[in-house]
Amino acid sequence: MAGVSIATVSRVINQNGRFSKETEKRVRAIIEKYDYRPNQIARSLRVKKAKLIGIIVPDVTNEFFAMMSLELQLQLLKHDYVSVICNTNESGIIAAKHLSMLKSQLVSGIIYITHDSYEENNFLNVPTVFIDRHPISSKLDNGHVFIESENLQGGYMATKHLIEKGCRRIAIVFLRGSISSHLSRYEGYERALSDAGIDHDKALVMPVDIVSFEEGYQLTRQLFDKPNNIDGIFFTSDILAQGALRAISEYEILVPDQIKIVGFDDISASAFCSPPLTTIHQSVDQIAEMAVEKLIAMMTENKTGRFINKVPVQLIVRGST
Repeated sequence: MAGVSIATVSRVINQNGRFSKETEKRVRAIIEKYDYRPNQIARSLRVKKAKLIGIIVPDVTNEFFAMMSLELQLQLLKHDYVSVICNTNESGIIAAKHLSMLKSQLVSGIIYITHDSYEENNFLNVPTVFIDRHPISSKLDNGHVFIESENLQGGYMATKHLIEKGCRRIAIVFLRGSISSHLSRYEGYERALSDAGIDHDKALVMPVDIVSFEEGYQLTRQLFDKPNNIDGIFFTSDILAQGALRAISEYEILVPDQIKIVGFDDISASAFCSPPLTTIHQSVDQIAEMAVEKLIAMMTENKTGRFINKVPVQLIVRGST
C-alpha cells in the first residue's frame, strides 16, 4: 500500500535506520487508517523471545508484595513490556510450574520476589532480577541481580528506637527459616541490643511459621496469657504487628504506655490502625524502578552491574511508640 519494502515499514515503526519524512508520513497514514498493529505472537516466534516479563510473587495477599507487583507492572509498561504475575503461595512446587509455563511463553526476563525454596532445577536461562529475598542457588553469578532494602539497618533502627523510648525487655517476632530479609532484620535487632549493653535473652525471640494477621494475633495472646515483663516488641512485618495490636487491646494493655510496638514494611493500613504503627518504611517505588532498569539493561545491553543492590529504609514514628 505504501509502495515500500517490509524492511522500510519496520524501520518506520521501530524508528531506526534511514527513511525519508515523506515515506514516514505515507506509512503512518496507512497504519492509522487500517489500525495496524504488529503481530507480537509472530514476532516472538521469529526472535524466540516475547516482550513479556514474568513476576514471581510468594504471597499476593501480602500487601507489600501486592504493592511491589503493581509498581513493577507500571514501570514495565513505561518500557512497553507486558507482565504476568505468578503467585507461588510460598510453595516451591507451584513456583516450578509457573517457571515452566513462563519458559514456554518465551519470556524475555523474570523478576523474582523469591521464596527460600528457589532451587537449581527452577533455574531459567533468561535475565533475572531477585527482589527482597536472597535466592538459594549455586548457579547465580554476575548474570543476575539481587535488590533488597537495608534490612539489617532497618532492624537496627527499629530496635534502637525502642531502646531510646526506654524499653529494656524487647522481644522480636520474625519469620522462621532461612529467608534472608527476616534474618537480616533479626541480626539488626541483635546488634542494637549489643551496642546498648542489653543482654540478648533468647526467651524473647519468637519465630513464626507464616506472616499473617492471625499469626501475630495468636502469638501475642499466648505471650500475654502468662506473666511477662516485656516492654517492647519488634515485628519483622507490619501484618504481624497489626495482629498483635488487636490482641493487646483485648487484654486492655495500653500502647505505647505499657508496651511499645514497631513493625517493618510500612503498608498502608499501618497509618490507620489503632494506634497508628511505628514502622520501617521500604521504598517500593525505588526498588521497582531499579529492578526494571537493571532487567532492561540485561535484556537489551547484556549489562548487569553489581549483583547485590541495597535500597535505604526509613523509620516512620507513629502512635505505637
